[in-house]
Amino acid sequence: MDMLKGYDLIETFLISLLIFGLGFLLDKKDPLFLRTEYQILNLLIVFISLYYGFLGSLAFIFMLLVEYSLFYKPFPHTQFLQNLLFALISSEFRYIWQKKIEVASFEKDYTEEMANAYRREFFKLKLEYDLLEELMVSKTYSLRRIIEKFNIPSADVFMELISDYFRIYSAELYKVEGKRLISIKKIGEGARLNLEDETIKEAIESNRSFYIPPKEIFDKATDQELNLIAIVVAETYIGKYLLAIKDMEFSNINDEVLIYITILLEYFGDSIAFESSNFIYKESCSRDFNFQVFRMYNLKKKFGIDSYIVKCEVLERRQELKELPAFVRGLDRVCVNQTEAYILLSITPKAGVEKFLERLKSKFSFLEVLEIKNVEDFSEL
Repeated sequence: MDMLKGYDLIETFLISLLIFGLGFLLDKKDPLFLRTEYQILNLLIVFISLYYGFLGSLAFIFMLLVEYSLFYKPFPHTQFLQNLLFALISSEFRYIWQKKIEVASFEKDYTEEMANAYRREFFKLKLEYDLLEELMVSKTYSLRRIIEKFNIPSADVFMELISDYFRIYSAELYKVEGKRLISIKKIGEGARLNLEDETIKEAIESNRSFYIPPKEIFDKATDQELNLIAIVVAETYIGKYLLAIKDMEFSNINDEVLIYITILLEYFGDSIAFESSNFIYKESCSRDFNFQVFRMYNLKKKFGIDSYIVKCEVLERRQELKELPAFVRGLDRVCVNQTEAYILLSITPKAGVEKFLERLKSKFSFLEVLEIKNVEDFSEL
């Protein structure tokens, strides 16, 4: 149901007074135009219902009720019921349309996140072959080799890798939580950040990494202690990460190395969040299934987008279940163990779940549906 703000109620009241005042000036015996060929009140009710929603139209109907009672004898029951019907139908239309717009907006946000993920994948592969030849000649970095070594995605492994490959001696990894920075892991003595610093604020807001050139580092080091030489900002499905670097090998303080680190942090950021979270997952299911549930769980928390998990009992004809992964959509996931099957329906409303169950029963009639849970209740399955 729509929430009516205070000024909306005032606007509705003023519109009602304006119409009534105009009608009273034109015809004191029929100030609400009930005896005209076409009741313009119905048009006004439709406008108010579509603009202000159910509560706005209800407030206007209440004002009409008062005016009918004061200026019309006997009370015009037929006209009042007609006005009420227009208000209810128009309000319901607005509610349904608004929900469709919200769902489309949520899907757009998710699609943009997926597009960014594919962009990062493409950029990672492109960098593997096209990154500046000058750097490749002096010291060859292979993203593929680094990623293959990153077989246990965690903050510890990530920090060890960037320390080994890029000679980072002191740094700290943060997760942005609203207006706070949560420290996750550090190398050496770490690198403390001051959120009041305009440079840090700009880096967070613009998602832009930066570094201080070696010449400026030498100049500043002679005058004062240097707290920071580089900031790497990376945004993932789950949130935004900052890597503050205080000390690293001078030859690696350049755009190319920062791009490498940014890509690695974006590529593994969600995995790091997944591995370091307290999310309760199914040990009998694959990491890919649990990871996708974790992503959908965070989309539900962040945007309110619904995803559902269907739990089925598997008793027979297990050979046919090999077709189940191909039966679902690209974003959906399937987990089958000895006695049960879990089907994750990503970004799917309740009505979509019902349609899926109809298709599921027609294709896999031997599956018995035990439970259907929203992704936020995954731990209860």
